[in-house]
Amino acid sequence: MKPVRFQLDQSVELLTAHSGLALIGLLLSHTQIAKRLIRYSLPGVLQPGVTHPDVLYAYLGLLCQGKSDFDQIEPFRQDRFFAKSLGIKHVPSSPTLRQRLDLAAASSYDWQNILLEESADLLRALEVPLTPVHATGPEGKALSWLPLDLDVSPFDNSRT
Repeated sequence: MKPVRFQLDQSVELLTAHSGLALIGLLLSHTQIAKRLIRYSLPGVLQPGVTHPDVLYAYLGLLCQGKSDFDQIEPFRQDRFFAKSLGIKHVPSSPTLRQRLDLAAASSYDWQNILLEESADLLRALEVPLTPVHATGPEGKALSWLPLDLDVSPFDNSRT
């Protein structure tokens, strides 16, 4: 195998610790999530200033960094890389994020179904090999689990 070579240059650009979000944005662009959510209406949100896909993608961006608190979106509202990497036009405020996700969770056909369907479609389209882990449950019942772990760090640390 040919060794990976890197070129290090000094830059005047602002560096970001969440560069792996560009990979998440690329994966999201290969789904129909945005198209499906745009057609989706929530009670009380007829013409949102921040679209449903922007809300969902912003929260996914937080989750991919291990952040789950709505208030943790605030520093990213002025972060151009965060928005551009995820394809977000308007990063929502923490109240908008919380209120919209609460409404989506309370609706009859929540966004979770869209996410689950699109995730399965993406894995299928990319022909990702899935290998189950087998275990024995209560009363000796055979169980199969399918672990899925994604790492958004685009670094080769194999020799560190």
